[in-house]
Amino acid sequence: MEARGKRFGLVLYAVVATFILGSALAPLTLAAFASNGEDKEQKCKKHKYDGVCDKSSKDITCNILVPSANLVLHIGKEKQTGVSFTIQAFDPSDGIKKVRVHVTDDNVHAKSAVLGGDGFYHVSWTGLGKGDHHVQVTCTDLANNDRHDSVTVTIKK
Repeated sequence: MEARGKRFGLVLYAVVATFILGSALAPLTLAAFASNGEDKEQKCKKHKYDGVCDKSSKDITCNILVPSANLVLHIGKEKQTGVSFTIQAFDPSDGIKKVRVHVTDDNVHAKSAVLGGDGFYHVSWTGLGKGDHHVQVTCTDLANNDRHDSVTVTIKK
């Protein structure tokens, strides 16, 4: 009976020691999980925002609202026309740094859209000739993550 009492005491001691040690290490374990996104070693300098490493573009909304996809513009005898673009862009956690628009078959590489009072980004493109023009918008958040949207604009006689 004495041996069983000693064994019970040893098991009880082991359980208590595990509980105490686990309680002491729990804050360290939680701290390791909590600092998961922190960039203490500067490994993601380009994607650092507010001390946290943001490598995701999933939370960025980037949509060309105007013109609609596959727009066909008839310009008659004119050789060129202009098109105005309206873009919806936001990132709830980081915010938007810039919105760039590129139209194929144009000398200008890209233009920056400007945030309007209506909460949307706007840019106009002039000098577009007849044919298909692929338009791509790139929305960049403050952590330098990108999201894209595109439409095709067809200009005909």
